[in-house]
Amino acid sequence: MAPTKPSFQQDPSRRERLQALRKEKSRDAARSRRGKENFEFYELAKLLPLPAAITSQLDKASIIRLTISYLKMRDFANQGDPPWNLRMEGPPPNTSVKVIGAQRRRSPSALAIEVFEAHLGSHILQSLDGFVFALNQEGKFLYISETVSIYLGLSQVELTGSSVFDYVHPGDHVEMAEQLGMKLPPGRGLLSQGTAEDGASSASSSSQSETPEPVESTSPSLLTTDNTLERSFFIRMKSTLTKRGVHIKSSGYKVIHITGRLRLRVSLSHGRTVPSQIMGLVVVAHALPPPTINEVRIDCHMFVTRD
Repeated sequence: MAPTKPSFQQDPSRRERLQALRKEKSRDAARSRRGKENFEFYELAKLLPLPAAITSQLDKASIIRLTISYLKMRDFANQGDPPWNLRMEGPPPNTSVKVIGAQRRRSPSALAIEVFEAHLGSHILQSLDGFVFALNQEGKFLYISETVSIYLGLSQVELTGSSVFDYVHPGDHVEMAEQLGMKLPPGRGLLSQGTAEDGASSASSSSQSETPEPVESTSPSLLTTDNTLERSFFIRMKSTLTKRGVHIKSSGYKVIHITGRLRLRVSLSHGRTVPSQIMGLVVVAHALPPPTINEVRIDCHMFVTRD
């Protein structure tokens, strides 16, 4: 009787080779998927209206967050009252597009105007002595200028898409929500009385704060007594700068003067324009200087000397 050939179960070395082959194929497939995914994220990051030096350093979560914020900002610009027409249609500034032939056909005055408009925004930001930001109805940053790093030490990329309540002092959450036209959940505003005396440099309460969730957005006429959309108020915002402008690990707070206007979404009803819901808030923020002691009261047992 001829000997039988060993089966698959009777040949452990063959089974191990097949298992190793399957693992290798699985690793190759996963590596290929990751490569394709990374390439798509890389291409998506290049479409963001940010310099290439910044987009090349973004992680996947930041790319998604910034992309969502950019799309919401476009809706914020187009659907609000009045609409902000985006004149600069085309690729973002970090993409290379060959427009040499088109530029040759333009007149020098047209090129000068184009260069002026391209740098107008940065010149305005430099002259404001502050920073600009836009919030949606949920209190998330749709846009914030890069000059925020000068006054708060925070990054534009870090703030965009995040909630403003994560960077506002807990004692000012109610004020911020009221100015934005939000209603906080019951009991959320109890923190304002207890923390209002902490001043602009308290840093310990930031870890105890919770991000408020909007319950309902209503018409501004129901939330304010003056029936205006203009806003001017003071809040404390998180800062990672000391008095000398040096970064510190434990962030404090700086008093910020907010001036701006609520933005409404306008809908047409039976041929007439009817303002509907609040889309968000567009403001200019100015950081107030820290208080200084100009005079110190002394009694008869004290004296002043200089080194």
